[in-house]
Amino acid sequence: MRIIYSLSTMLLMFFSFGAVAQTTTVVSGTVLDESSNPIEGVTVTAVNIADSTQRDITSTNKEGVFRFTRLPGNKTYDFRFTHVGFGDHSIKAFAIRQGENNSLLVRMQTAASAALEDVVVVGYGTQEKVNLTGAVSQVSGEDLRDRPVTNISSMLQGAIPNLNIRMGGGVPGQMGSLNVRGVTSISGDNAQTGAPLVLIDGIPGTIDRLSPEEVESITVLKDAASAAVYGARGAFGVVLITTKNGKSGKSTIRYNNSFGFATPTVSTDFLTNGYDWTRLHDRALAHVGGYSGYTEADYAELLARRNDVTEDPSRPWVTIQNRNGRDQYVYYGNYDWWDIMFTKWQAITNHNLNISGGNDKVTYMINGNMKNMDGIMRIQPDKYKSNTVRAKVTAQINPWIRVSNNTNFYNSTYDYYGRQGGGNANFVHINVHGSPAYAPINPDGTASYRTGLNNYDIGDGIFAMLIDGKTRGAERKYELTTINQVVITPVKDFNITGNYSYSLFTDPSFYRQVPAKYSLTPGVIETTPKYSIDQLSEDQQFNQVHVINIFGEYSKKIARVHNFKIMAGFNQEHHKAKKITATRMDLSSEILNDLNLGTGEQTVFGGSSAYALQGYFYRFNYNYRGKYLFETNGRYDGSSRFPAGQRFGFFPSASVGWRISEEGFFNPIKHIVSDLKIRGSVGQLGNQAVSSPYPYISTMNPGTMAYILDGERSRYYGSPSPVSGDLTWERVTSYNVGIDIGLLRNRFTVSYDQYVRNTQGMLSNGVKIPNVFGATQPLVNIADLRTKGFELSVGWRDMVMVGGKPMRYNAGFNLSDNRSHITKINNPTKLTHSLYEGKEIGEIWGYITDGYFKTDAEARTYPVNQAWLNRVRIDNNIQIGAGDLRWVDLNGDNTISAGANTIDDPGDQRVVGNSTPRYQYAFNGGLNWRGFDLSVFFQGLGKMNWYPGNNADRFWGPYSRPYFTFIPKDFESQIWSPENPNAYFPTLMAYVALNANNELRATNNKYLQDLAYLRLKNLTLGYTLPQNFTKRFKITSFRMFASAENMFTWTKLKSDYIDPEQAMADGNGRVYPFNKTYSFGFDISF
Repeated sequence: MRIIYSLSTMLLMFFSFGAVAQTTTVVSGTVLDESSNPIEGVTVTAVNIADSTQRDITSTNKEGVFRFTRLPGNKTYDFRFTHVGFGDHSIKAFAIRQGENNSLLVRMQTAASAALEDVVVVGYGTQEKVNLTGAVSQVSGEDLRDRPVTNISSMLQGAIPNLNIRMGGGVPGQMGSLNVRGVTSISGDNAQTGAPLVLIDGIPGTIDRLSPEEVESITVLKDAASAAVYGARGAFGVVLITTKNGKSGKSTIRYNNSFGFATPTVSTDFLTNGYDWTRLHDRALAHVGGYSGYTEADYAELLARRNDVTEDPSRPWVTIQNRNGRDQYVYYGNYDWWDIMFTKWQAITNHNLNISGGNDKVTYMINGNMKNMDGIMRIQPDKYKSNTVRAKVTAQINPWIRVSNNTNFYNSTYDYYGRQGGGNANFVHINVHGSPAYAPINPDGTASYRTGLNNYDIGDGIFAMLIDGKTRGAERKYELTTINQVVITPVKDFNITGNYSYSLFTDPSFYRQVPAKYSLTPGVIETTPKYSIDQLSEDQQFNQVHVINIFGEYSKKIARVHNFKIMAGFNQEHHKAKKITATRMDLSSEILNDLNLGTGEQTVFGGSSAYALQGYFYRFNYNYRGKYLFETNGRYDGSSRFPAGQRFGFFPSASVGWRISEEGFFNPIKHIVSDLKIRGSVGQLGNQAVSSPYPYISTMNPGTMAYILDGERSRYYGSPSPVSGDLTWERVTSYNVGIDIGLLRNRFTVSYDQYVRNTQGMLSNGVKIPNVFGATQPLVNIADLRTKGFELSVGWRDMVMVGGKPMRYNAGFNLSDNRSHITKINNPTKLTHSLYEGKEIGEIWGYITDGYFKTDAEARTYPVNQAWLNRVRIDNNIQIGAGDLRWVDLNGDNTISAGANTIDDPGDQRVVGNSTPRYQYAFNGGLNWRGFDLSVFFQGLGKMNWYPGNNADRFWGPYSRPYFTFIPKDFESQIWSPENPNAYFPTLMAYVALNANNELRATNNKYLQDLAYLRLKNLTLGYTLPQNFTKRFKITSFRMFASAENMFTWTKLKSDYIDPEQAMADGNGRVYPFNKTYSFGFDISF
């Protein structure tokens, strides 16, 4: 308990009657620390209670003395004392007499002592931060304010060490995936990057369905000792989110907003010259007769228009010519497809309103949030919007009963046109066959779909679909959660809490496909064959969750040195899901979207599942004089996912800590080392998310025959799938050691953790069964995995006087890393690309090249047979020559090969890299002075390898599929030629996506990329108007700000057109662009 000593004395002196007439008075005092030493530089603020615009500020001198000489007398003031390294101290309602001297004596506690009252949210309760023995990190909701992003997961990137967050793309409303401390398991829901349990006010939830403004704190429980009370759900970490509560006192209204604009983080300056683009692609496919179908006469027309930025009437970009016996459109343009299809800037708006207040009996809080975000599509824009409302009320019925309700409603909508799913689906498929030479819209207003000179669909047909504007879809999400809770305090220090929550989530969506119209020949309208089916599909999914928690907590202090706390409880959850999909063909209207309008074939699919969890848990804490700390946790957990005899398991943990700084022998250096604690933990948790809800039940999947008998398609059922008879929990055992240090009155803090996590009994193939068995072998609990890692956090906070005013500043840094290895698995073949004993997760096997052949003669006399990696050339009777890659013969057999592709015989392959993110780091800084505040936040990755996939168009260009729309503008300068022998890419030929085992598709060291990056994640500048000004307008606080997100990125990736996080999200880097965002707004309170 925080003990604050404040001795306040007023020395009354009697002066003459003339002195009473003075209009100001003197207030002086002395500020001491806990050892009665004076403290220099303490900021002292005096505020008139009746009129807060009347205030003054001063600071203490070397003797710890401060003095006010201009305060009007006969008033009542609040005094506040602040100094870095000490806890804030206040004296409320101090009355001063006019013309008299008034004196104060104040004792301030060091931050280490003040921190004894700081609490951290833990499982089913809170703990004093200083007494924590597990690996726990926490951030405040205030750290998430004023960021121009639409989700919390993006805000948390880099904020907490070893909370690893990966975004799947930049689609508006995109949610991030969370992971704590690296690879988790190889099976089921947690395959390699399993998600932690996310609890919002103690109830399972989705982090990105919250608004940042309603968050009070976010806590991450990383080790088994911290997460043990959550049992099976918390095997790979727990994220606890606490939302804000109402507070007793005068009602407050707070409104804040932001208005921003987003643009891609990468270059979008692509090749828009029809002549150069087409020549480049025809060269890439010269060995199979070219690509475009253009003749030399066509190239002459393109060349004549090569420098035309806009269409010259004398040189039209779309002509009508007779080809193949008919008149048709022939294109000679310089169209910028990116600019035609995508916007450069997308608008983002955010509005939040919070109302709270109450009295000593009832408190309330209502928070509403509205977000709108435009997508990147220009033709038929995609749009996202979300709304969130949370209402909380707490009532103290009597001194021993408190009841509360916490209800939240969320909905979001993403509207799009084009391919089903919008977002990434459109972005990926729009990337092909869109030569700058081709016009998107013909002179008669119809869409272009094919040229007639080749058989390819421009933009995969998406261009025509978007221009037509009738094919569209929408994804909607609705969630309602309500938590009802009662807290009973039958005796002092003993609380019993019971709550019941119900959550309903549904995500109705629809997709309407209407065959798009296009024209190849003037006056002749055709229908796109690729999307020729007129259909409407509707999906509806329902998820219901019921949760019951009952737990009690009792704390006791004995003889002022022994501190006990025990908590025990019961938890039960029931999850139920149901999905229905209906499709109807040939609708009678192209505009109205109703299944009843369908006249053709109709199909209906559905499915449902349910599972339940039940657990009994406890936690026991003991500390002696705040020095020696001990905690033990346990949970007896049951899951319906396992057979009756395997459903329950007991999972214990224990942790200890020693606050060395509280020992008597430490006193001589305590002014330097304010706090020093070492801690350690060990524990085991079960993982029940290993497979489907019914992995122990043999199932038969129904189907429909492809052929028709007696006028209808017959139904059938597949063979029953074999299952393991003793399927059970994966067991996750964690070991953690850590140290926490506070220096110079806790102005400088360091926290370090090192851990080992063993996942045992992962599902994998068991003993090999005969091929005549006719079914796949069942999975059994047979594989083990070990993950090792560390995390480091460093922080500094201080204050200096600038211009007679205090300037507070801070800086921080965090770093984390982890590596995982398979320690046990049944894999006798040990193929290089499979999981085998000893394998490090993320290994990338590849070949080694030591450059290009300089001459044709060198290539043709090279003693090593390279046919294995030159299939395109061999299959097309093209000899290897100058500018081709020279492969290294690692095993000395004069033949490049993969050998048996096993660990024992990898041929000429070796491990060339690893795709696991390594050395994730962040550093931040901030300052606050005279109402101005500035914060900066950098986030980055130290190492991660990526080999671009077959369709990584913005990396490979025409080397991959030789018809990608968006080719980097300077790409030709990177192609080998006799005049450019040091180019990054070899002789131009389309290889990568054509055949297996060819030159660039084969993973190799030369084109293996390092995704290490440093990003200026956020920069915010704000200004808060002085209160003596805002009070005139009945405004409590008014702050305005400007902010930038993802402002700059520095990376080793050899492409300015791919964001490192795009490459992480997709092997080809072809995902909806990530954005940088610039915003401004204000925050006002009444």
